[in-house]
Amino acid sequence: MGKTRVLRGQLRDFNYDGAINVIQNDHRFNHGFIIKDFKISYVDIADANAGSRDCAGVLATHVDAIPSPFFATRIGWVWEDRRQVAWCSTNHWGDSLIEFNKPLIDPTHIVVRDLYVAISAQAGTGTTYWNYYIELEEVELTDNQAVLAIVQEESQDVN
Repeated sequence: MGKTRVLRGQLRDFNYDGAINVIQNDHRFNHGFIIKDFKISYVDIADANAGSRDCAGVLATHVDAIPSPFFATRIGWVWEDRRQVAWCSTNHWGDSLIEFNKPLIDPTHIVVRDLYVAISAQAGTGTTYWNYYIELEEVELTDNQAVLAIVQEESQDVN
């Protein structure tokens, strides 16, 4: 079992900031990460100006895999696109109750190069920030495993 790494931070809705690159290609192809958990939530639980704060998030290995095929300013959940590797959502009831839905994470994917996170909110504004939490397990890969992981990141089916 490898080391656990946690990436957490804040970003605005995809419509305002686009996707954030949270892992950048370091050219160490025998080094990768398995996504273990992915959560999103708003920052201020009592912010009445944020409106409905239900939101959805996506992790992808390429930034161009994130926009919805129907609305370029929203994220899309396109499960047939192997460049998308994890999805999550959260529901907020009033100003006090947060419901974290169980994330869907591709357990066969190993991140070797880049990883992007993006969030779309039902009623987010340009001043509304959202939290993200990504838990990763660090893994070492053989040359063959690294090649297969890179092929998979390019949206090729290797299973």
